[in-house]
Amino acid sequence: MNPKELEFNKNDDANRMLWSRYQKLAKQIHLGGGEKSQSKQRAKGKLTARERVNYLKDKDADFLEIGTYAGYDMYP
Repeated sequence: MNPKELEFNKNDDANRMLWSRYQKLAKQIHLGGGEKSQSKQRAKGKLTARERVNYLKDKDADFLEIGTYAGYDMYP
């Protein structure tokens, strides 16, 4: 392997690890504060934000969430 290939492979590995980390984080964020928070919402007779969006959009329509990470880790 030449130095460019080595550098490419190193960068590729780093990017794949970073992408994996962001995918895990997105799954955590999509829990909406976890089951405890969702249960509190439902106990108050409220829907979660994602449930409200699902009621608004067509059943077979795709939905692209923009700003998944906005506000992440800003509040205790």
